[in-house]
Amino acid sequence: MEIFETIVFTLVGLAVFFGMVVLGVGLGRLTLDWAKKNDVPWQVQVTFLASIFAFLIAMAAHVHTALGGFGLGFGGAILAWGLPKKQKSDD
Repeated sequence: MEIFETIVFTLVGLAVFFGMVVLGVGLGRLTLDWAKKNDVPWQVQVTFLASIFAFLIAMAAHVHTALGGFGLGFGGAILAWGLPKKQKSDD
């Protein structure tokens, strides 16, 4: 019975980790879209970023595996969509 509990615990941990990776990618993309919009007041942008930081602090206090997955997903989204595009040369 101990092996079964270990397997279930590992599968649940992996599901939480990959779920948080997906959530991190989604929130990272949403944050970049909101940050690049010019028609949104700065108060809305500050509130949105403060709520993301509050979410990270709450996750750090309670669920460390989920924080790692969220950090990987959020960082990946920032790197994938936040970097400037390279200009193609005609050479």
